[in-house]
Amino acid sequence: MSRDITASRQDDLATRTDQLISTIERLEQEIKVLQATGLVAPPGCWIVRYLAKGKRSAYWYYKLQATSAIFPTKTKGKYTKYQHLGKAGSQAYLMAVLAVATRAKIEGLQRAIDTLLQGSADLMSEAEKYKQD
Repeated sequence: MSRDITASRQDDLATRTDQLISTIERLEQEIKVLQATGLVAPPGCWIVRYLAKGKRSAYWYYKLQATSAIFPTKTKGKYTKYQHLGKAGSQAYLMAVLAVATRAKIEGLQRAIDTLLQGSADLMSEAEKYKQD
């Protein structure tokens, strides 16, 4: 293979590697910015709507539910899977919706980073191939 073609392929590989690294860094920075807001729901949490029946009527209420007991209760040292949010539009409800949405954004960005890291591994194996030529 001629030196010009090899050099061109190596330049292309270097450019793609730089672009991958730059994109990963940009996505990692986005995650840091989202985490810095402090408004991120714990993993495994989602919002649940439930019907509470009173003496005269029924009301829809909302709670943040987790896969394991992570929310502190009034009893010291005890935890529960549920955090009461109240009615739709309440401050707690709105904050929980934003926190769950922020967590979903972070998870999406992390999936993108994982994909880019896989691509990076592919580039490394491609670079090894050129070293052998």
